[in-house]
Amino acid sequence: MIKMDALEKKVLRTIKNEQLIRPGQKVIVAFSGGPDSLCLLHLLHRLSFRLGFCLHAVHVNHRLRPEAADEEVAVKKMAIKMGIPLTVCRINVEKIRKENKQMSIESAARSGRYRALFMIARRENASCIATAHHRDDRIETLLLRLLTGSGTDGLKGIPLRRTVGKNLEIVRPLWDVSRREIEHYCRIHRLFPLQDPTNLRPVYLRNRIRLNLLPFLEEEFGPHIRKLLARTADLLAEESGLLQELTAKEFNRLAEEKIPGIVTLQLPDLKLLPKAMRSRILRLALWRAGAKRVTRSQVRNVLSLAESRSPSARCPVSKDIAALREYDRLHIGRLSLPAAGEKVELKVPGCTCLPWCGRRIKAEILPAESISLPPSSREEAFLDAGAVQYPLFARTREAGDKVRLYGRPGSRKLKDIFIDKKIPRRMRDAIPLVTGGERILWVAGVDIAHDYRVTEATKKVLHLSIL
Repeated sequence: MIKMDALEKKVLRTIKNEQLIRPGQKVIVAFSGGPDSLCLLHLLHRLSFRLGFCLHAVHVNHRLRPEAADEEVAVKKMAIKMGIPLTVCRINVEKIRKENKQMSIESAARSGRYRALFMIARRENASCIATAHHRDDRIETLLLRLLTGSGTDGLKGIPLRRTVGKNLEIVRPLWDVSRREIEHYCRIHRLFPLQDPTNLRPVYLRNRIRLNLLPFLEEEFGPHIRKLLARTADLLAEESGLLQELTAKEFNRLAEEKIPGIVTLQLPDLKLLPKAMRSRILRLALWRAGAKRVTRSQVRNVLSLAESRSPSARCPVSKDIAALREYDRLHIGRLSLPAAGEKVELKVPGCTCLPWCGRRIKAEILPAESISLPPSSREEAFLDAGAVQYPLFARTREAGDKVRLYGRPGSRKLKDIFIDKKIPRRMRDAIPLVTGGERILWVAGVDIAHDYRVTEATKKVLHLSIL
């Protein structure tokens, strides 16, 4: 058995205590060739014999620097020397930026890198991706987010493990290891990592934190400041976990997700919660609805909508996500509206698809003596087939629509009818109107027109139902 040094024992303890890697697993290792990832790959290679797992290294070539091609060759030689299979993925960072216009180069590179890691993990049937994030990375992330303004969830920093899909986790075995320990490990094991010159340039905020701020803090408050900051990140992570658990519990109580991509919240119950919890629930709702990046400004705008006195209002969140207030409900998601002027001819008898709402209208002609009035629900209607002018059409509402509903003294604007019945604005545009000879016969789900009601003189009945 290979003799273990202090760092190996520490990493082994982390892996065992946290059950990061289990016997028989295949582990994908993100391998840039730098000190951190080389240390990680070498450590896991040594520990794999003891713990019974296998490795597959993945190098992502971002093609951002002139030396990237030479680094790719060097990384291949390192993997061959350790006898570890390696896959090289080349990504187009600029293309990713164009697809996501708000992304920085760093964010686009990170997105492409993880996309490549997930792809190889699926191909290799691996259940674990190991990255070389260590204690100093966690400290830098804490300070970075503190300086850029972040809440508890952001300040907790890099998690020890993260589930990213079905049977796939990202784990950080070097989570409690310092950069100094990594550099020492590379020296004593005669490892020669690649050096990224951009890490030494104080251009990016993270680099300035690493090169300027942390050395200043150590000089002013002592070398133990790094351990204290790491402990702070750990405490924040614990509290963030508790808050996330409480948020999920309240979210499940208040939210409905009957339509994919749309989250509906009950406003009366939401307003009873503390403001911080309301904000957290709205943030979670935006994530569940498909928002890619949720900012404080977006959450604040949706919160203002939820707390407004207006019974009906709309708030854009991003290009394809919106929030919609409808009386005591708040809808968040891809709330597309039907195009004005949608119109289809009804098959009588037969079923007709309504493209703007994904439903169908079934029409049939029945003998008057075979029906029983009133209909069992507002989703169906009985009309005097002899009084109707054919062909029949179903359409969306238009400006100026009027109708005299059954039993009412006169015609009224359709808009006023919808307001009186408290039909949410979003639903009004999707409600099918059945017409004949340019006159409205039935406002589906509401009522029929008075002039086409079934009377004692009716012989044939037009039966309409929404499916």
